[in-house]
Amino acid sequence: MKYYKNASQLKAYDMPYPVTTEPTKPKLKNELITSLPKVSTSRQTIGIVFGNHKFIDRDIPGKASTHENVRLVRNYFHDLFGIENHQIVPSQYWFFNDGVTRKDFGKMFNPDVGYIMDKIQSSLNYSGVDTLDLILYYSGEGTTINGKKCLVPQDAAMSDEFSFYPIEELYYNLSKIQKLKRVRNITLFMDVDFNNPAFKQNLMVKEEPSKKKRKKKKIDPNIPLPEEIIKPPEGITALFASNINQLSYTHPDANNGMFTYYLLRGLRGEADNGDKSVTVAELHEFISKNVQDTTGRLYSELPQVPLLFTSDPDRILYRLP
Repeated sequence: MKYYKNASQLKAYDMPYPVTTEPTKPKLKNELITSLPKVSTSRQTIGIVFGNHKFIDRDIPGKASTHENVRLVRNYFHDLFGIENHQIVPSQYWFFNDGVTRKDFGKMFNPDVGYIMDKIQSSLNYSGVDTLDLILYYSGEGTTINGKKCLVPQDAAMSDEFSFYPIEELYYNLSKIQKLKRVRNITLFMDVDFNNPAFKQNLMVKEEPSKKKRKKKKIDPNIPLPEEIIKPPEGITALFASNINQLSYTHPDANNGMFTYYLLRGLRGEADNGDKSVTVAELHEFISKNVQDTTGRLYSELPQVPLLFTSDPDRILYRLP
């Protein structure tokens, strides 16, 4: 029979930590996801959030921040916008954990029988609403293939031009979806540049000011500006992390892309001008100013300048409580 000491027979000893060991400190919660407000939108919203941070072809590098970008944005879609998991593509956060393949891109954006169309139909059928909006967030890599700006799928092969997903194909499919009378605003947040180092890059380094006065070059109105290449169809709002001849960086103090970091800070209320209503223009201005200020200090020769394409900059994205 076992014999156990009672409380009076037990002794307590002070056991100091070794010099090389410190008590475990509680893990601090990411400041970006603490105390999120619950905002209100003008209509029900479907969220699409995904990204690619690694690729089958090991010669194609990805950004370590992409995985955390997607995780936090999905959190914002759910906690800030109040979008339930069944209204988000993919419905389960782990569905694209291994990456989004070229086939997945096709299935997702197919305007006839794709994942997004299924989500739209089910939302309209079961929620009782008449109209809805789409908000899409993508974090990943981009490049130029045969003159076309493309997103890089997880299974992209450098020797196969058809293994990439052209931005123009994305726009074509979204414009067909938008033609549905019950689909209203489509907003894209694209944390991507088109200069992945595995491919030929088209970078424009900032020129140092010259002491000599130069004549200003005349701009030919018939030649599109570089950013016009990724301009979406009329009616679709798109915010891009950078211009097509720039890079998108990771924030030095967070495991997030520079664009995504300030996007999240703006969404949680910092972009508001005080009237509790955040417009497209307000959010872009907040992101752009902070991204340019930060990258201007860190990468003065090649700063990052976010882009906005919209026909309605004063549209209210949401209202704060």
